[in-house]
Amino acid sequence: MTIDQSTNDMPTASTLISSALQERDRQMLQDIAHRLLAHGSLLRSRSSEKALYDWAVEHLPWLEEWAVLLGLKIILQRDDRLLMAVPLVPSMTRRLRRDETLVALALWYDFDVQVREEGAHEVYITVRDFNESFRSKFPSITPLSASRFKEILRGFARFNLIETDWTDDFSDSVIQVLPTLRFAIPFPDIEEWLKVANQFQEETEEPLTAESLQGEDVEAEEEPAAQEDSSEEEE
Repeated sequence: MTIDQSTNDMPTASTLISSALQERDRQMLQDIAHRLLAHGSLLRSRSSEKALYDWAVEHLPWLEEWAVLLGLKIILQRDDRLLMAVPLVPSMTRRLRRDETLVALALWYDFDVQVREEGAHEVYITVRDFNESFRSKFPSITPLSASRFKEILRGFARFNLIETDWTDDFSDSVIQVLPTLRFAIPFPDIEEWLKVANQFQEETEEPLTAESLQGEDVEAEEEPAAQEDSSEEEE
């Protein structure tokens, strides 16, 4: 008895990646895929990512085909010169801890204000200013310890949500909030932000409002980040 193997031999034309694809293109696609899976985005402003970004934009259909198979959506923001891979399935998302969520909310608000109201193209904030801003937004919540806050910032930097410039005095360190943060926590407007932020205001008599956030800043302690971490429990 002979076995017909014709059904077992998959034609070359039906393979996902064409055998005609040049080796350089294969390598670029692989490098971009690794970068997006590890960090979530490409930023053309970085010299190490410029070539990858340009190739990805030129061959966007290939990248989008790869992303669909993994449950990702490719977002290209030409004005910001960034490309992101946003998860569409729960198994590929990361659940933030409570303190990480609070930091992300505070950074999102400061970014939104500077871009939408002040017309900023790049958003920078010192750790000292962030602590003061954080207290004005969440007065009932104990500020994070310096070590925990630095750990959170490093995690956000790893996923290309921010960039940091560390100084000897941690309070003088500078946080650059990147546009990618808008897609990591995509609030359509400030009202939606307030709904989420107020969930953390259990001990505050008055809920946050857009008007209260535009009032005078709450006077912060000189080193608020030096206090003990309040909680690392998950939401």
